[in-house]
Amino acid sequence: MCEEEEKDMATTAITGKFVLNEDEVTRILETPRTKIRQTNAFNDLNLKKDDRIAHAASILKSNKWK
Repeated sequence: MCEEEEKDMATTAITGKFVLNEDEVTRILETPRTKIRQTNAFNDLNLKKDDRIAHAASILKSNKWK
């Protein structure tokens, strides 16, 4: 898969529209939260919103996204 196709797929996934009926919404809202166990791998779940945004910005600025 070429880089251009990957961009198209990501764009399609982000802009896709999904319609949920009332039963589906209720099931989603009633689903219990999943507890994520603590590991040594970095994740931004426990960061404050500003820190998550700064971390995401640093990833986008990295060489692999250029």
